[in-house]
Amino acid sequence: MAATEEARAGLVLPEYGPTGPQLIRRRFGPRARWMLALATAVVVLALAVLIATRPGDGLTTLEHRSAPVFTLLYPAGPVRRAAPGPGELVRLRSRRGRLEMTVTVRRLKLPPYRGSLSGLLPVYIERQERALAAELPGFRVRTDGKARVNAAPGYQLRYRAGPANRRTIGIDTVVVFADGDRDGVLLRYRQTNPPRALTAADSALVQATRKVFRSFRFGLDRP
Repeated sequence: MAATEEARAGLVLPEYGPTGPQLIRRRFGPRARWMLALATAVVVLALAVLIATRPGDGLTTLEHRSAPVFTLLYPAGPVRRAAPGPGELVRLRSRRGRLEMTVTVRRLKLPPYRGSLSGLLPVYIERQERALAAELPGFRVRTDGKARVNAAPGYQLRYRAGPANRRTIGIDTVVVFADGDRDGVLLRYRQTNPPRALTAADSALVQATRKVFRSFRFGLDRP
């Protein structure tokens, strides 16, 4: 016990010899303080370089370099790129058993308008609702309203469709670069649930795929 208390007080027991700082002071005398400060600075710099160059968050950056220019981030194991469907610029897909999810991006051209975008998009979304109702049996609107997608203005429609034992959940978001623009994208998330309750692993995959959907950003600057 006494040896332990002595070690706590001096950090190094006498029988183990002088500490590093003591050796530096003996060898370099008055310059020891500067040598210690320099050594500390080197260690701090090395740690900073290590942090700056360490592997990232494990996400792959998808860059769409032709107009409209945008990026998406996705985990390249659970979520995979797929061949885009008709009218799609990008399609990402994840699957676990009968649980299926997709994130797609389509080019969008809004009609001419005056004033704020918020006055046009509700009218546009009504047309989108009619198209979805024709496509998806049992289509029902859940909510709709203004949305911001990483600072870009937009309007979002949440819906569901299908029978209770094979429910499809969807989010369609119309996004433009800035208020007043006509060019933008239709960002879509679709999730078709299995005929059973989601497991913890299912829910984790859902969250990972929804993060891909939320990562959309105009330009090539990685979030």
